[in-house]
Amino acid sequence: MDIKDTITDKDGNQKSVKVQMPSIGRIMEAVKQRGLFVGITRYQYLQYDVEEALKIVEAIGKSRNAKFVIDDENRFTYENFIKWCHCDTSMRCLDPETRQIVPGNLKRGIYIAGNTGSGKSWCLEIMLAYSAAWGFRVSMEKDNTTRPLWWATFRADEICDRFIEDGNIQRFKSQGILGIQDLGSEPQESMYMGNRLDVMRNVLEYRGDKTDELTLITSNLKINGEALLNRYGDRVASRLREMCNYFEIKGKDRRKI
Repeated sequence: MDIKDTITDKDGNQKSVKVQMPSIGRIMEAVKQRGLFVGITRYQYLQYDVEEALKIVEAIGKSRNAKFVIDDENRFTYENFIKWCHCDTSMRCLDPETRQIVPGNLKRGIYIAGNTGSGKSWCLEIMLAYSAAWGFRVSMEKDNTTRPLWWATFRADEICDRFIEDGNIQRFKSQGILGIQDLGSEPQESMYMGNRLDVMRNVLEYRGDKTDELTLITSNLKINGEALLNRYGDRVASRLREMCNYFEIKGKDRRKI
């Protein structure tokens, strides 16, 4: 497509010239080369059976605690976490507002809310073992690398402790895939050499603006709850809903089983 533009020559004379507008493909290629709006490429592993996968996951759980079971209170979360790992488009999650079952997004992370002892932290650990056993892989476009679908997991208060030690939280902000356990259990502010920082708010705001990172979170705080909003503010609450597929695990304290 040609468009007209007006230019001024060295003598101050103006004249109309034709300028060819670049094609959409050329523009998008330039965007990609400059690393703008990079994302994640997921790979499908569909040669599996959900029921058999649930049995494998339960066996992994029993290796951690012999009384671990997948039941009506956690089955939905485990079944769809499995589908998320396999990049299965039939994956479902919960709408944070209505709690209705809705289609999941395979390029988003995971947020599991539940009461103390409900098994949400176990879920992140058990599914990490399942993912590692299968050898799932994912591509991060920001550095053109294909890597295992594997997440280093840290407690939220542990991340704050790292800031207190050396004042550096960049690794948690930029790590491609990050697991955060017990969000909301950490102190609201941490201090390094006189500098106070709401560490987890800072980490989540940064990661929430990235399209090439995956974040997996467990928390006692419901993702749309007033407690989370009061603790982290609307900016973080909004980003968490955009970053993660939402699940809840309810029921008794499984540590007392």
